[in-house]
Amino acid sequence: MNYNEGNLKEAEVIDALNDKAVSSLDNNMKTMLRNLFGVLDESIVLKCYKVDDANKTDFVIEYGSRKKNISMKSGRAEIVHNEILANFISFLSSLGITDETLETIMLFHYGDGTTDGTGEVRKPYRDVVNELGSRIAEANAELNCNLDVVLKVVERCVFKGSDPGNIEADAIYFGNKYYGTIATKNQIYKHVRRRSFDYYDNLHIGPLLIRPDARYVDRDITYERKRNRIVAYWPNLSADVEYIANRYDYDYK
Repeated sequence: MNYNEGNLKEAEVIDALNDKAVSSLDNNMKTMLRNLFGVLDESIVLKCYKVDDANKTDFVIEYGSRKKNISMKSGRAEIVHNEILANFISFLSSLGITDETLETIMLFHYGDGTTDGTGEVRKPYRDVVNELGSRIAEANAELNCNLDVVLKVVERCVFKGSDPGNIEADAIYFGNKYYGTIATKNQIYKHVRRRSFDYYDNLHIGPLLIRPDARYVDRDITYERKRNRIVAYWPNLSADVEYIANRYDYDYK
C-alpha cells in the first residue's frame, strides 16, 4: 500500500466520524468507539480531525469532553518508526545501553565494517548477520533483558516518536472505514509485558525489529539521509493488533 492510499483510507475514516451522531454510524465505527470510550451515548455528535504527519497520531476523535488520539495502519503495514541512527543511538545510551551493544547496532546498520558508514564495501544482510552473529545475540540479550527499556522503546517507536512535543497516540486502529480492529496503548503494553520475543534472531527490541532504511548494497548511494536512518518494524502487526484486541480487556479511562 502506498502513502497516498493510506492517506485516503485515513480521510475516509475521519469523514465517517466527523460531525456525525453516534446513532448514525455503522457497526464498525461504533465498535471502534465502544472499545475506546465504553458504553456509548447515541445522541453525541463526534468531532474527528487529522493532525500533522510528523506525529504518531494520525487523527483525533472527540466524544463529548473526552478525546482519543489514533494511529491508523492498513494494508500490509508493518513499519512503525524511522529515525536518524545517531539520534536513536543517543536515546538508547540514555537508557543505559552499553557502548558495545550500541557499536553492534551501528556495525549492523552500515554493514561495511564501520560504525559511521565510511567503509568501502557495503555487504548484504546475510553476510552481515553471519559476521556479527554472536554480537547480535549478545546485543539482543541486553536490549531485551530490561522490560522498562523495551517499553520505553515501544513508546518512542509506536506511540510518541522522537520529538517530545509530539501528540502521543492512545491506540492503533488497523483497517479501513468498513472493517478494522483497535488496540489501545495499555493493551499493547500488557502484551509486551507478558510475552517473550526471544524467538527473534534478528536485531530486535521487544516486538520491534531494527534495520537500516537503505544500505545500498552493490549500488550507488541515492539518498544519504535514508542510509543514515533506522527503521523499526513490527512483523505481523495486523494479526498482533487483532490478537491483542481480543486477548486483553479494554480500559476506558
